[in-house]
Amino acid sequence: MTNKQVYSLCEAVADIAYIASKENYEIKDSRRKFAQFIEWAREFELIHRNIEWGLNFEPQYIDSIYHFTIFKINQWSNL
Repeated sequence: MTNKQVYSLCEAVADIAYIASKENYEIKDSRRKFAQFIEWAREFELIHRNIEWGLNFEPQYIDSIYHFTIFKINQWSNL
């Protein structure tokens, strides 16, 4: 991974954790929760790998990651 990719992944993990916290998302195993956030961030980055935020994609980054995180929370809360 390049430094830019590492930074982008870390930013996504931080944003997902923040959004999940605000939404009161909880699972019993905290290590599993953060591993899950890393998996979600990797998925988000893969889906958006060709996106240049603000240049070739209409929704803003923060809106996209917010809706992605809400989707994942709902997906995992129903298991």
